[in-house]
Amino acid sequence: HLSNSFSSSFLLLQPSRRQYSLLRKKRGRTRGFFTFQPPFPTTLIMLSLFARPTVLRGALLLSRPAAAATVHAITHRSNSSKASQASSTSSSAGSEADVPTPEEVFRLIDTDGSGTLSKEEFLVACEKMAVSDLVQLRLSLARSELSRTRSADQVTGTTARTIASLWMERFVTTLEVAVSKIFPAGFGWQLASVYAVGAGLAPTDIGFAVATGLGDFSGVCLGHTVYMIGKKAVTGDSSIEIGAKELPTGILLGTAAFFSGSLWQPIVNLAHEAHFTFNPACALASVGCGLAFYTGLRVARALYNPIFPAGVEKASYANLKADAALALAIGGASGAFVGTDVTFGAANYLRPIVGVEETTSTIAGAVKAGLSTTIGFSTFQLVQNSVVPAGKNWVD
Repeated sequence: HLSNSFSSSFLLLQPSRRQYSLLRKKRGRTRGFFTFQPPFPTTLIMLSLFARPTVLRGALLLSRPAAAATVHAITHRSNSSKASQASSTSSSAGSEADVPTPEEVFRLIDTDGSGTLSKEEFLVACEKMAVSDLVQLRLSLARSELSRTRSADQVTGTTARTIASLWMERFVTTLEVAVSKIFPAGFGWQLASVYAVGAGLAPTDIGFAVATGLGDFSGVCLGHTVYMIGKKAVTGDSSIEIGAKELPTGILLGTAAFFSGSLWQPIVNLAHEAHFTFNPACALASVGCGLAFYTGLRVARALYNPIFPAGVEKASYANLKADAALALAIGGASGAFVGTDVTFGAANYLRPIVGVEETTSTIAGAVKAGLSTTIGFSTFQLVQNSVVPAGKNWVD
């Protein structure tokens, strides 16, 4: 693909051994608009396109005799494109007709007409793409459900932002997730535990673990859905689709929360049996519940994607990494949740803040539980926000 507007500057470089070998294999073969022809050695012409000369918008491998003719042809194409663009601005229908369809782009990349893209064909196509295009492609494939509240266009400028603006945007998203899902998760777990005890279940019973897991599920699912309903009502954002996307997303995350919420009490029971002090118990809960949440996400994707294809992304390597990073932060929430257990005594340094005493009322205890998960999640996530490169954090 050639752009309609580009800088006329270019750099001639000797090809690497790998490029030279690739060209020898393709000697005389036509790839798109250009033909690799002898004699060798070849020249790598790097074209610097668009307004920012630092972004390379294309890379063409050509033989040295064809270099001058190619640059002349490209310059002529640029001048012609500028003239045609000026004459066609009066008709919007005409400009829309110039936009290629995905099928047309696929046929251009699929040079052998096999109907499938080989790794070699894909790499050749990527060489002609801009850095920003590659970043947008990666982000669109790697975004997790929690960042779906923003459009793709809002995510593509990550590499151009300053560190301060990127960190602030990550902080805002982290706060949004904490309010809509993490606090309701702890609140729902604690509330369910009170009713489970009132129903005669002991903390060592399986029924207690299931009941608290359901409380975790309810808090996350309802918290996410209600928050998105309110956000749509306040902002008027038409891209927020409650039934098609947000409710399925709430069910997905709630299912993962059921896995981790059901396992939390058995892990704490195990820590007491092993005579763990407070810090080792927090670490055990972080690891165990984080792994449980990650497992729940992967299982939920397999279960719900056929039912909610628009709201739940199918399991892939890209969202596997996003799920793992999210599960790490959830592990932090589960570890801080141990602070609500006052039986660890003076070693529990979170007790003055989130400890649920016998005299604590039901609602106050639920609020403290939600506060504990928010503290743990935010601590772990703020570390990720500070050290993970731009475009690789799940909140990006």
